[in-house]
Amino acid sequence: MAGKLDNKLNIFPFFKLVCGAGNEDAESVKRLVYIYANASCKVFDISARKEILEAAKAGAEFAGKNDIHFCVSVGIKGDPHISKAQINSSCIKCGTCFRNCPNGAIYSSIIIDEKKCIGCGICFKKCPVNAIRMVDKDVNVREILPYMVENGVEILELHIMGHDKKDLDYKWQIINECKPKLASICIDRENFGNKEVLSRITEMIKYREPYTTIIQADGIPMSGADDTYKTTLQAVAMAEIIQNANLPVHIVVSGGTNSKTAELCKQCDINYQGIAIGSWARKIVKSQIETNDFWENPQIRNEAIELARNLLSCNFL
Repeated sequence: MAGKLDNKLNIFPFFKLVCGAGNEDAESVKRLVYIYANASCKVFDISARKEILEAAKAGAEFAGKNDIHFCVSVGIKGDPHISKAQINSSCIKCGTCFRNCPNGAIYSSIIIDEKKCIGCGICFKKCPVNAIRMVDKDVNVREILPYMVENGVEILELHIMGHDKKDLDYKWQIINECKPKLASICIDRENFGNKEVLSRITEMIKYREPYTTIIQADGIPMSGADDTYKTTLQAVAMAEIIQNANLPVHIVVSGGTNSKTAELCKQCDINYQGIAIGSWARKIVKSQIETNDFWENPQIRNEAIELARNLLSCNFL
C-alpha cells in the first residue's frame, strides 16, 4: 500500500467510511461516525449538508476522537449518488421495494423517506410495474462547498458518472476555487469505456499539483451487498486501470468493496492509498444503528464497534 504522501494532509493509507453522498439522515450519520471512529477509522465521506456535517462532528466528539477527517461528496447531473427514488400512482403496494431497500429508506406502507434514500436504484430495478423513478436532487455547490471547507472539511469529492460535461466543469471549478487540502474524483465504467475514463481524469487534473488529487476508482457504485470476492472484483479492476495509467494521483478503491478488497488488491499488485467502503460497512452495523436505545445501551454500541473494527482490520493486511 505504499504511495506518495501529500504533505498537506498526511492520512495515507486510509480506510474511508462512506456514510452516503445522498444520506441526509443526521442521526444515522452520527451513529455511523461514532461507531467507525471508535474502530479507528479516520476518514468519513458525508453528504454536502450543513446538518450532516454537524451530526458527523457530534459522532466524532461522542467517540472522543479529534483526529477525524471529513470528505464531502457532490455529483454532476445524472450521477446516481445525487438521485432519489420517487414512487408514482401506478404502485401496486407489492412490497418489493420495501424488502430490497438496503438503507431502510422505504417503509412497509410503501412511503420513501427521502433523507435516508442514497440513490442506489435497487428499488427502481426491482419494481415489477415500473412505478419508481430516480430524480436528481442537487445542491448549490457555490454556496455549500465554501462553507464546508471553512468549517473543517478537508476533502471535496466530485462524482462524475454522468454525461453533463458543462455541469462537471462548473462543479470542478468550484471545488478547485475552494482549495480543499485534497480534491477527489469518483468515477466508474458503467457509462464510459476505459479510454474515456482516463481522458476525463487527465483533463481534470491537468492544472492541479501532483498528488493533491484522489481518484476514487468505483467498481460498481453502491454494490457492496455481500462479502464475496466477486462483489469486490470490479473495484480492484477499476483501480488497476488507474494504476496502469501512471497518473500523479492517489488511488482509493471503492464500489463493491468489502472485507475481501485488500486481499484481492494484494493478489493483483494494486498499489492503493485507501479503501472506501459504504454499503457493506453500513450493512454490518445496520441492526445496531436502528435500535431505539443505541445511546443508552453500551452493549449494542460495543457490538457495532467490534464489527467495524473487524472490517478495518481486514483491509490493512
